[in-house]
Amino acid sequence: MLDLTGYGRLAKLSTLTDRMINDASRDALIAAARLLALQVAHFQRLHGQLPLDENIDLLESKGLTEAQAEHVADGLEVLAMALATIRDDEPDPSLQ
Repeated sequence: MLDLTGYGRLAKLSTLTDRMINDASRDALIAAARLLALQVAHFQRLHGQLPLDENIDLLESKGLTEAQAEHVADGLEVLAMALATIRDDEPDPSLQ
């Protein structure tokens, strides 16, 4: 049975994104980071600054509540989508 709790999603997405990162080339990781940076910048233009300190604290936390686990899982889902979006068969032209 599929575990759709925040903790279950977090565990599955952690495993998935770890595998995707390990399999990705350096160029693909750079392109995915740039894509995510553009997404964050777009969101901030529309809605204001994001609480970076709170998110760093959340990632460094030893234990997460269910709501916090959902929050981190949502972020990993966005990371997985960014990594899946990037073609990894040719170098990023902006890096040359």
